[in-house]
Amino acid sequence: MHSVNLLGYQLPLVREVGYMEDSEGIMSHPDRLMPNLHVFLFVESGQIEVIEDDVHYQVKAGGYLFLRKGIKHWGVNNYLPNTHWYYIHFYDGPNSEQPLSEYRNFQATSFMMEDVYMQQLTLPKHGLVQQTAFFTLQLDKITDQSLYSEEFRPLILSQLTYQLFLDLYQYSKQENHHPRHERIVAQITAFCRNAETKPTSKEISNHLNRNYAYISTIFRTETGKSIRQFQNELLIERAMKLLSKTELNVAQVSDQLGFANPFYFSRVFKKVTGISPSAYLDQRYQS
Repeated sequence: MHSVNLLGYQLPLVREVGYMEDSEGIMSHPDRLMPNLHVFLFVESGQIEVIEDDVHYQVKAGGYLFLRKGIKHWGVNNYLPNTHWYYIHFYDGPNSEQPLSEYRNFQATSFMMEDVYMQQLTLPKHGLVQQTAFFTLQLDKITDQSLYSEEFRPLILSQLTYQLFLDLYQYSKQENHHPRHERIVAQITAFCRNAETKPTSKEISNHLNRNYAYISTIFRTETGKSIRQFQNELLIERAMKLLSKTELNVAQVSDQLGFANPFYFSRVFKKVTGISPSAYLDQRYQS
């Protein structure tokens, strides 16, 4: 509910950060509506109660909570004695003009296309981490940085905050990973990488001794792309290396990689990289 999205192409824009403590347990969360600011809380010790949109959250030591902009939040009960917490208030910048898909970067190749960044990471609304010291160290660094009167302070703070949120996102992903699915993906990727030619669906199925429809569904769920897409990306990466490091022309590279003809090779090359093989040759470094 009311999750916060981290964009692949934009930093969270930090307004202020801080560290607070309530040794006597006499404070409660402020009753407020922040139209343009998200709030991030991380509790180092003690416990904080926050109500947002009539949903009660109890954030204990090692717990974090995102409060969404434009939604009223408040506290009723006082914090526990000796509660210590960090906060970050941040803008999310201009809204994307169109809905973005959830971030997936199954990095099959050494090159990264623009659409990798045109995605979003849906941050958990709240959660609990085991490595409290790791995250408090990051938050101390952010808090210390906020005290410096330095020209690039806003950008550095936003960069450090992005890294913090990314670490929380990765932590949440690890908490919900599927080892069996990951093994299947690893087996498919290793088999395709080590094959001299593009394996067929039957060859992949036989190698894993599993139904192809089943493993291809798992592969797409885990990576965000089909096995065929993955295979094409591997082939095009090989093509890029051949075009860069040898004197082979487009037709020769197409033939060496087993494409039916240079026209099909060029179509796949452009679909994967966004440019034609000839345009890539024009852009490469010349020795």
